[in-house]
Amino acid sequence: MAIDRLHPEPTFTDLRGTITNLLAWPTQHVALITSKPGAIRGNHVHQTDSHFTYLISGRCHYHQMVDGVIESCDMNAGDLILTAAGVPHALVCDEESVLLALCTAERLGGRYQEDTRPWQVV
Repeated sequence: MAIDRLHPEPTFTDLRGTITNLLAWPTQHVALITSKPGAIRGNHVHQTDSHFTYLISGRCHYHQMVDGVIESCDMNAGDLILTAAGVPHALVCDEESVLLALCTAERLGGRYQEDTRPWQVV
């Protein structure tokens, strides 16, 4: 399974600017995450939650483990990556970064902790 990295392009442009449709997928939770240089996010696996990570600004390295093999790719502003449920993953930020986590499962009320297990990817 290769990393599912997308590069959403603007779908509408006029004199006011552009509209880029990031996601046409059922979503239960959206989190805005800021990270400092060197920060590691993730290093875990979700049992039921799949999520898209959209990098608004900054630069990161995304890592996922499939069948015991770690796959990695650079993430630049505007990249969107799908992490499927059951895939261990981590994100390492090279510089101050801002990203969105667009999740298929509700994460409030302890649900995030119930669904997430630590997993050393990086």
